[in-house]
Amino acid sequence: LPGKPIVWDIWGEEGSSASAIRKGSRKIARRANYMMVARLGKKAELEIVYLETGRPNSSQDKRVRDHKKLIRFSKDSMDTTRNIKNLKKIFNQASKRQNLTIFTINIAGDVIELYAMRKESGIYKYCLIEEARIPLHMTSPSAVYPLIHTLLILRTVVAYTLHKIL
Repeated sequence: LPGKPIVWDIWGEEGSSASAIRKGSRKIARRANYMMVARLGKKAELEIVYLETGRPNSSQDKRVRDHKKLIRFSKDSMDTTRNIKNLKKIFNQASKRQNLTIFTINIAGDVIELYAMRKESGIYKYCLIEEARIPLHMTSPSAVYPLIHTLLILRTVVAYTLHKIL
C-alpha cells in the first residue's frame, strides 16, 4: 500500500484508545477481544477493526451486548479522527473523511457477521456487509467457502480503506 502503513493486532490485553479518549481514562476504557490498529503517519494511529466473540452456545443477550459494544467502538474510533491532533491532520480533507470506514466482526455462536460504519452528512451508518456460518464440525469443503469468502472480503475492504486514506 502507498505510504506503507504499519498494522498490528491487539488481542484483548489493552483497552481501546478511542474508548479511553471518550471516557477520559485509560483505566476504564473498554477492551475488545481483538483490535487491528494502523499507523497512518508518524504518530497517527487508527483503530480500524474490532472483534467480539461468543461461545457456540452464547445467549441472545450476549450477542446483542457484543453488537452494541462493537457499535460503540466504531463510533469512538470515528470520533478520534476529530479529537487527536495527528489524526485531524490526515482527516482534515473531505475526500479522506469520506473514505474512512471502521469494520467490526461479531462472532455469535456459529455465525460470523462483518459490519462497517461510515459517517455520511453527519450521520453514522452501520451496515451488515456479510454474514456466514462457521462450520464447527467436520463438513464438506463447500460449507467452508462462505466463511472463507467473508474473511477475504474483510481483508480486501481493510486494505482498500487504508489505500484510499493514504
